[in-house]
Amino acid sequence: MADARLSGKKSATHSASASAKKRKMSKADKERLKKEELERKQQEEEAARLQALEEVKKQQKEEAEMAVERTKLENEERKTRKHDMEELKQILEQNHEQLNQMNEERRRKAKWSRYMRCDGSPDPVNQGEINTYINLRLENNSRNDAESVLKDCQLDLSLIAELKYLLADTPPEQLVEKDVTLHNETINELENVVRTKLDLATLQVLCDATHLADSETGNLQHIVRNQEVALCVWGNLMKNPRVRSFEFSDLHFTFDIPRVLGLSDCAVRVMLTKFDHYSSTSKAAIPRRKKKEEVVEDVPPEEENKIEGEEEKQDEEKKEDEDEEEKEKEETEIDLMAALRGDAEDEPKEEEKEEEEVLEEDFEDPPTPEPPEYEDFDEEDDIIDLRANDVLGGIFHVNLLHMPPQPKTVGSWTITTLVDPPAIQAMDYSADPPPSTEEKDKNKDKKDEKPPITISMSLPADVLFLEEPQVARWDEKRKFWSTNGFSDLKFDEDAHTFSFKTTHFGTMCLLQDTHINMPFQSWELRPHKLNSAVFTIIAAIVEIEIEIKDALCCLSQPKDKPELESIRGKWVTPAELIKMMKCAGVNVFPNEDSSKFVSIQNKHPLIEDRAYQQMALTASAMAYSWSKWNNEREREEVIFQAAEALEDEPLLEEDWSVFLATKRRVMKLKMTEFDEEFNIAPTGDSGYKSNIYHLMSEVASEAALSRVNETNFQFVDCVEQLLRATKVLTYA
Repeated sequence: MADARLSGKKSATHSASASAKKRKMSKADKERLKKEELERKQQEEEAARLQALEEVKKQQKEEAEMAVERTKLENEERKTRKHDMEELKQILEQNHEQLNQMNEERRRKAKWSRYMRCDGSPDPVNQGEINTYINLRLENNSRNDAESVLKDCQLDLSLIAELKYLLADTPPEQLVEKDVTLHNETINELENVVRTKLDLATLQVLCDATHLADSETGNLQHIVRNQEVALCVWGNLMKNPRVRSFEFSDLHFTFDIPRVLGLSDCAVRVMLTKFDHYSSTSKAAIPRRKKKEEVVEDVPPEEENKIEGEEEKQDEEKKEDEDEEEKEKEETEIDLMAALRGDAEDEPKEEEKEEEEVLEEDFEDPPTPEPPEYEDFDEEDDIIDLRANDVLGGIFHVNLLHMPPQPKTVGSWTITTLVDPPAIQAMDYSADPPPSTEEKDKNKDKKDEKPPITISMSLPADVLFLEEPQVARWDEKRKFWSTNGFSDLKFDEDAHTFSFKTTHFGTMCLLQDTHINMPFQSWELRPHKLNSAVFTIIAAIVEIEIEIKDALCCLSQPKDKPELESIRGKWVTPAELIKMMKCAGVNVFPNEDSSKFVSIQNKHPLIEDRAYQQMALTASAMAYSWSKWNNEREREEVIFQAAEALEDEPLLEEDWSVFLATKRRVMKLKMTEFDEEFNIAPTGDSGYKSNIYHLMSEVASEAALSRVNETNFQFVDCVEQLLRATKVLTYA
């Protein structure tokens, strides 16, 4: 107890003593402590400033060292540029000449083969032959039955395809404007022949409805089809109001038959065609470039002089400030550079400078215009922009027609009413607007009610729909595809079916977003062996793989899409493969105006063009791939990865190196794809080169160079076409 009291007493005494000391601190002591604290802070700030200055100096020194190294490499590249560019030019010209010779020979043989053909088909280029053929086709009414028409239309379609191929395959300099106009007119006339004959075939089926009627239902149910056309006709002969819908079971195509139609002399034609003769006639399919207009404002002379004077004064002041800043910067850089160089012996002589200037002039790149801008699609909201949407699966016509008078048998006579003019007659049908609940109850027994028509269909088995299709109707007056009048769209991806309601009959199509697979996630071009490679693109939704061998290529992946079975593994030219893949719904080929619809970094066209050209030259031995840095860099810088690949095996991450291509030169960078920050510092082993071809010659082995030299021009052209078509350096 006493110890506790003693302890408490000591604590109280200590507390009182401390408190007394605190009270006794003089003003001078406080000032002294304050001064010491201030000095300490100043010392810390000074130390931090000196450290920051050291870091800045160190950074400036490193940058100066890099600048010296870069200048040295640039000077070395300038000295070899003329030789390298001449050598590259010679290689490209030789390949181009061989390719032109091969194509000219191919076209010559095709022309001779066409001339010697003895199958009765006209030469579509010969105006006399083709005009006679078209006139005879339209005048001949002895072959208007459906079977004959579909057979004859195959020839018409082959002639159209022949002319389109001729226009696409002939070099522009060999195309005469007059011939182009004549060929396009012939195409239009042949398309008109196809439409006319299919209508006449439909009419003949309708006129023979009684003879062709189904024994069970008593109605007309007739289907004739080939690879290009399916002509299906249903005719209402029995007028049974209990028939509410009908399905062409072979095509899995179903449509409603409202009561008002079930009691009328009507017919429905469902015609599916693989071809589309409508979209090309619409202005919605044409790129819409903006016209650059110079705006000239009228300014009074006195105001103009005043403005010019003020601008000159501002420019002079700005120039003085900039000159002063530039002078200070140059002085700092000169000191650092001089310190790094040690003496002036390494500076290039005047003769070398003049030589470098001459080399620069010798290979001055052609001026490249700015990328064109495209206008927005400013038509009505219901109009389909065909620059942003692809028509897939062909065209399907669902037409409501008048049933022509049927033959009557009187005794031993058959009386037939002739249709004049001999043409199908469309029946008008416009669905009523959606009724209210009261109107529904009031009109439920009305026979003339016109509800929307529900149409259900199986999607084409050879088309891959990656999203719910959009349905549109052809507006003949406006020459556009329109979405007006459609509702209740339903897409069953697993069952591969699609249904919708429409207020009108007509010519219809299904569409998919052109750019649904853009931008790409990644890409890779990897050699298999000499004149063989595999091109892989991981697009936004699908992953595709294209095998390349000599002049041909084929789609090898994906293998889990049955819709692509008809084109997978089929060896064709790049142009044919592009067409096949687009028709199958796998579009990884940007249009000239696709940058308007896809968020990308539009790379400089000259750099991109040269990169594809030179990658193709070395694609037998060098693998190329995307880089995550490419989209982050400016338009004038293209970043990609490359690695030597002589074995047909996947490459490891450490095998790849990062490369930078600009308008003037190409370099291998020290950094890797997995660095946190981009570093433009080049590696010392390869330096700078004027092009990818010669840079790869520096970094590749003798075996790789040997394979590159043995590569044939057809393989180079095939790879280059695919790279240009996919534009992977911009769209990945």
